[in-house]
Amino acid sequence: MSKETAVKSGNKSNWGMIGINLILSLVSVYLFEFWFKEVIALPNMVQKVENIAIVILTILTYFIAKTYYIKGVMNTAKKIFILLGLSIVILGLMLLSVKTPSDVIYPFSGILLVSIAFYMLSLSAGTLNTIGIIGLALVFATPIAFLKWFNTIGWGMTVELGQFAIFVILFLGGTWSQIRSALHGIRGVNSTESGTGDGGDGDGDTGDE
Repeated sequence: MSKETAVKSGNKSNWGMIGINLILSLVSVYLFEFWFKEVIALPNMVQKVENIAIVILTILTYFIAKTYYIKGVMNTAKKIFILLGLSIVILGLMLLSVKTPSDVIYPFSGILLVSIAFYMLSLSAGTLNTIGIIGLALVFATPIAFLKWFNTIGWGMTVELGQFAIFVILFLGGTWSQIRSALHGIRGVNSTESGTGDGGDGDGDTGDE
């Protein structure tokens, strides 16, 4: 494979990942909003609370799984028991929230959507890091806050602009490395006997992987 062919192949792969992450970012923000409105519209108040609690506990479970300090046997055991306990509670709430077979869609889709959102947030945190996310949030939040402060926009538009800001942050955070590679091409092709690059070419590495 020539270097030019490797570059084209790498660009196609980057644009493909950009497209996938664009869809996931849209799902994380706008489809979750649709889910929330559908749950709020449920006639049973207890069912509403149970489905929202399932989502909140799922977020908490992912957060603990991602950040809990596990150095040492005891800390690892604590993490396992905490996650196991949360999983049991979530499963129990899912069973309680389902009154008819068609109700399964609410807890299942809620967990699916929050899983996608957490995945995109994790990608953003890894790419932009905390400072980058906070910086972008301030860049978007400042004009929105001033527009609302001077009553230039209403609460509805404020919410919509906030959702768009979250979408942009998740999208940029999840795809920045692919966007950079797609725009500038693969930076280098690792030296191998066959003259071809590996799957990690173009990701900013400086040597063989």
